[in-house]
Amino acid sequence: MSSMLLSLNCCKQTKPHRENHKIETSAGNSSPKKKSRRESRRSVQKILLLGTGESGKSTFLKQMRIITGKSFSSEELQIFKCIIYDNIYKGVLFLLQARGTLGLPWGTCGIPGSPPSLSTAAAAESAAERLEDHFRRTRSQRRERALKMSSDQPAWSEEEFLALAPLFHAIWADPSIRTAFDQRSLLITEDFSENTRYYLNRLNQIAIPNYVPTNEDIVWSRRPTDSIIEEDIQVHGTSLLFIDVGGQTKERRKWCQTFKDVNSILFLVGSSHYDELYLDRVTGEYRNKLREAMTVFEGLINFESFRRASVIIFFNKSDLLKEKIEARCSGIRAHFSEFPENADEFNLVAVQNFLVESFASLVDPIVYSSTTEPTPVSSPMNQNRFSWFQRRSVEVQQTSMGRSASLNMNCSRGTTLRDRVPRKRTIYRHFTTAVDKKNIQMVFDAMQDTILQNNLRRLMLS
Repeated sequence: MSSMLLSLNCCKQTKPHRENHKIETSAGNSSPKKKSRRESRRSVQKILLLGTGESGKSTFLKQMRIITGKSFSSEELQIFKCIIYDNIYKGVLFLLQARGTLGLPWGTCGIPGSPPSLSTAAAAESAAERLEDHFRRTRSQRRERALKMSSDQPAWSEEEFLALAPLFHAIWADPSIRTAFDQRSLLITEDFSENTRYYLNRLNQIAIPNYVPTNEDIVWSRRPTDSIIEEDIQVHGTSLLFIDVGGQTKERRKWCQTFKDVNSILFLVGSSHYDELYLDRVTGEYRNKLREAMTVFEGLINFESFRRASVIIFFNKSDLLKEKIEARCSGIRAHFSEFPENADEFNLVAVQNFLVESFASLVDPIVYSSTTEPTPVSSPMNQNRFSWFQRRSVEVQQTSMGRSASLNMNCSRGTTLRDRVPRKRTIYRHFTTAVDKKNIQMVFDAMQDTILQNNLRRLMLS
């Protein structure tokens, strides 16, 4: 059992005893306290952003802020500027290490028989030596910089970054470094951010005096969340309170603090993580990132506190998933042997369909259904292809931006089979690219309906 599931045990509570009360049909007979509680529920919707590390929760939250027109202060822009500088610096250092680990000679692209690029090799090698020398000489400064970054203080001077920018340029121009980026899934990538390519391609716009990050630059910035962050978004007179909690293993114990009065769970999955590993600092084991996300999701979806919350899954980083599939370099079957034998592992639709089914199958399998035959689940891309869930009845409904899988589930955990009452639960899913503003805008529009409609049902039942 993962450390996350163990940490969830601290939150379990016995089911409170509830007495039967006569339901008053007249609004005038409702108590003032009950009216106040309903008013509060209407005005504030509590949405938890959960998921494992690097799934894109903080990116989504920044995108929400931009979409709703909330600007960043000058102080925040300065912090983001330092984060971007730091992302570039660490990203280049990782690529240098990756090139050596993968055994890629300077100037080569990793394709046998391809001639080396002599024009870039010498410059890149010289720049790498100078950057590594800078890294060794600035040990104390790096320690101080890390402390400042953790406390939202400016950690980089513009002068220092501009002095290093020519080295970044020379290193990124070499084919071996770009090949190392493309083959990053062969390495442990928990300390590497996928934004490195974006920033290095924009280095001419970033490495200038008085640089001010654009909204897109901010969205791409990466810093692990080590605290609980709240963002209040106003939509049609309703407050959507998004709560972002760190997804790293050591941060999951904080999730218990946010479980009360949750309206919706927004669970983010890095859909491109099927071939990537990370080091579990607690157990010292290497784990597949996507399998870890499945383990975490299973612990959450069947948790007592969330039995009435709507659940929305964002299969994020769909752009990177598409890129991996089209490159045909790393198939999903090598990492997930349960991938259907008759399906093409380099077909985007087949892979997306597999991801949706894998997560939906983690919902508590003890169900009550009036039918004995499973109901088909259509593929994510409107194809006339079907696959089947066993031991459960799943109804797929078309929505404006995706489909929802409605599962008949037991209403509580810890009761006997005889006491369990069947109820309908709906899980919505979208394939997303959190760094794409237009994509998130469309998904957000659909998500609002999901959250508000679910809250209306809760109010009618309360």
